Amino acid sequence: MRIGLALLVMAALLPFPIAFAEDPAAQAPAATGANTVVVLVAPTPKPAPPVKMGREMNGHLFLPSHLIEDPFSYTAFGMTFGLGSGIALGPKLQLQPPEILPGSKWYGYTGIGVGFLQNIRFLEYLSARIAVSTTAYLGTGSGAVLTVGSSARITGDVGVKGSLPVGDHFRFSASFDASYGPVYSLLIAEGLVNAVNACRANPTTCSIDLGEFLQQQDTITWIGGLSGAWAPLPYLGVIANLQFIAPTKTGKASVSQNGLTVAGMVDFDAKPLLAWLPVGMNLTYSITSPIGGNGVTTTQDFGVGFYYTGVPHLALGLELDWKFNTLESKQAGESTLAWINLRYYWN
Repeated sequence: MRIGLALLVMAALLPFPIAFAEDPAAQAPAATGANTVVVLVAPTPKPAPPVKMGREMNGHLFLPSHLIEDPFSYTAFGMTFGLGSGIALGPKLQLQPPEILPGSKWYGYTGIGVGFLQNIRFLEYLSARIAVSTTAYLGTGSGAVLTVGSSARITGDVGVKGSLPVGDHFRFSASFDASYGPVYSLLIAEGLVNAVNACRANPTTCSIDLGEFLQQQDTITWIGGLSGAWAPLPYLGVIANLQFIAPTKTGKASVSQNGLTVAGMVDFDAKPLLAWLPVGMNLTYSITSPIGGNGVTTTQDFGVGFYYTGVPHLALGLELDWKFNTLESKQAGESTLAWINLRYYWN
């Protein structure tokens, strides 16, 4: 009886230890023999950083102008082509016999200019440039060919520029240039009057000096400059420029002169405000004044330009220039010129 009771109790308790002692791994399904596939996901490449142009600051791309030097370091090729007309205040001329009469008169003239520029940035903040330009004018209208004459100037320029940014909104530079160019002037009226006066004084020994008609003068100019730029907003930029110029002219006589050029420009680009309007505009003023009694002649330029700004590597526009200066014939002149400005930037 006791043995039967004990067997009954053991039979009742036997399932519990087995349930607690089961290994969880034993409950896992048996391996099926299938191959395990590992998928490697390549990381998403980071987008390339946008290329920042040398003339860019605070998101603003500064516009070029042939009237002012900028403080930026870049590699670029530029070309300018200009046409215009003006008036010059010359003496009244009597042709028979040739004689300059008292008083003065306004005469017309036309002008043309062409220039090429290559700028190369060979260090991060250092660049060099070489430029070649030529300008010419010819008197037009009654008596203008005789009194105003004609003149042609060819100029070559080499220079270096060091440029440094200051924060995100300012940039400053110092530059040094040397330019050389001959000037050829045809002054018919002046030559005729000088010849007549010489023969009147001594008719037996008078001679005509062809140098009085065609004059050549070579000019070497040393230029030291400081420039600064400010970009307060992505669509607005300001440039200021100061240059000390020291030309030495050699012709009939050697003349050394000194002068200062002060220039400023404000430019506006509509593209950062309206993506569908890639148009920019700049306003420029430049004045060159003499230093001392034997300084350079005073020249003033007012300019307004309109540019296409749709391509960061390209600046193409039309610039109107109003100039007040002294011509090679020593006559006060006023002119209006239209310049096509093209500049392509590599960086």
